[in-house]
Amino acid sequence: MFWRKNKKVLLWAVIPVLLGMFLSSFLISFLREGFALEPYKDSIRAGLLEPKGEKPKYFYINKSEGVQPKISAQAYLVGDLKTGEVILAKNQSDKFPIASVTKLMTALVAKELAGSEDIVTVSRQAVKTPGQNGGLRVEEKIAAFELLSPLLLESSNDAAEALAEYFGREDFLLKMNRQAEQLLMASTVYEDPSGLSPQNVSTAADLFKLLGYLRETHNEIFNITTKRSMTSSKHNWSNISQFLGKEGYAGGKSGYTDAALQTGVAIFNLPLSESGTRPIAITLLRSQDRERDIESILKHLEKYVYYGGEADAATVWVLEKVGLPPIYEPAYVTLSFAGDIMLDRGVESSVLKNFAGDYSALFEKINAKFLKSADLAFANLEGTISDQGTDMKSLYSFRMDQGTAPALAGAGLDILSLANNHVGDWGRSAYIDTLARLKENEIHYAGGGINEVEAETPVIIEKNSTKIGFLAFSDVGPAWMEAKGETAGILLASDPRFDEIIQNAARQVDFLIVSFHWGDEYQPKHNARQEYLAHSAIDNGAKIVIGHHPHVIQDIEIYKEGLIAYSLGNFIFDQSWSKPTMQGLLLQVKLWKDGAMDIKKNTTYLNSVFQLDRVVEGKEEKIEF
Repeated sequence: MFWRKNKKVLLWAVIPVLLGMFLSSFLISFLREGFALEPYKDSIRAGLLEPKGEKPKYFYINKSEGVQPKISAQAYLVGDLKTGEVILAKNQSDKFPIASVTKLMTALVAKELAGSEDIVTVSRQAVKTPGQNGGLRVEEKIAAFELLSPLLLESSNDAAEALAEYFGREDFLLKMNRQAEQLLMASTVYEDPSGLSPQNVSTAADLFKLLGYLRETHNEIFNITTKRSMTSSKHNWSNISQFLGKEGYAGGKSGYTDAALQTGVAIFNLPLSESGTRPIAITLLRSQDRERDIESILKHLEKYVYYGGEADAATVWVLEKVGLPPIYEPAYVTLSFAGDIMLDRGVESSVLKNFAGDYSALFEKINAKFLKSADLAFANLEGTISDQGTDMKSLYSFRMDQGTAPALAGAGLDILSLANNHVGDWGRSAYIDTLARLKENEIHYAGGGINEVEAETPVIIEKNSTKIGFLAFSDVGPAWMEAKGETAGILLASDPRFDEIIQNAARQVDFLIVSFHWGDEYQPKHNARQEYLAHSAIDNGAKIVIGHHPHVIQDIEIYKEGLIAYSLGNFIFDQSWSKPTMQGLLLQVKLWKDGAMDIKKNTTYLNSVFQLDRVVEGKEEKIEF
């Protein structure tokens, strides 16, 4: 009786409940498939408001079905943050350590907790966290919001710990993990706020969800990561991103630990449709070469993918892609070699006076093609980067501000020689600290190490299936800084095992580059000692020999099957008393797999504030051996 009388009322009560359950189930399922926040909002709107018909999606052209870019990462995902569509993926559900990509979640939780009145007192425990980036000091007071700058630009571990401690470390980590749960990042776990822990794990698919949520709700986090630098009353922080300044880059974060290898997430606004751009997210885990991986993905998208309808395949804007040349791995490696870099003394005074402590401004005017776009960029670091040590009272003692390391990384320098006469100016403690700071900023170093074995071991970097090795020697001391046994130090050209060290290195690589700190200062021609060492290096297996120390450009020689640049002069130095010392040679080498070489001899010029002011580009020359 009750059912008959109230049938309509009951039906109207039950239908909304069933409909709500269906929509909730649909929404959860939708998110679990890898869709970020904006896609499910747009999909709900589209389902209710948009007329039925063909929806735009991603299509492959040029018969590229099955074609995959060459990627070293063990897991990756490439997708559209507006539609949630996955374009490319590999092992996207496999869990791996994520290193400093962790700091995106740290920034998100800090943003949601912090108010303008929250002032953090940096603890001794926070400063003791491994890593020096950020330059925070014990008992320093700094606004919580301000800590996001070192956290995201320089990947400061101290900033991450300071934020977590301020809000209660245990509770802060709980909130990080709860936030991951709310975003249905089911395979993500945070054990610390910095990413140093190998237990901080996630998947490429989970990180894609995080990027979508951040872009929708906290895009100001990504905006920070697109700044070249940021300045406070006490600090300047430089962006260490490899992708800063790259067309379409809209933000991201990278990381490295031994357990995680290279990790990275990035957003690019790409012109994949007839008009406008698409927000494409790339997530990489356990990459051997983050920069190359993302470059390969971007090239793949440019050639093979468009966003639109099936009928668009015959339109002009898609057919233009058909004419693009096939993507092949280059048969060469591009190398950039720069001169002496010294950012202390007059350079430091100028940076403080003219650029508010922003060392990245020194590289502001230089085109990316000279450093950042090279497969490998190399220079000599004339001194240490540290706040430690004791002045050894050299005639000139150089010790550079800790903010210079992130600036050098942000400029695109991949490897620096430490084998020179100024690395001992502030003693071994400053030198050891420098090794750690370079490693933290993912800058390789040659010519020295924490012990003799590391100093003699070549830095080996593989690019385009070609192994390039780097060694460096000092021929001008200091002899007491020689690496011996377990004592940190540098390689000396006077080492009785000189030939053997080079031969051992050459056997491990396809091409070996040997750098020397040598010669007579301010002399435009090389001397007999330089020639002897250069020829010996090539006789023992080196392909390219690069020289520093004279502070002026010297001659170039072709010897047997090798190239010798006796001195590249100054890249950044404060020797303003002559024109030759205010310029340098930026040598670009295209090294082919068969050993052939094309070179460009570019001249760099410093302005009165020791900023790289301009580069006069040379003509490409084919080397005739």
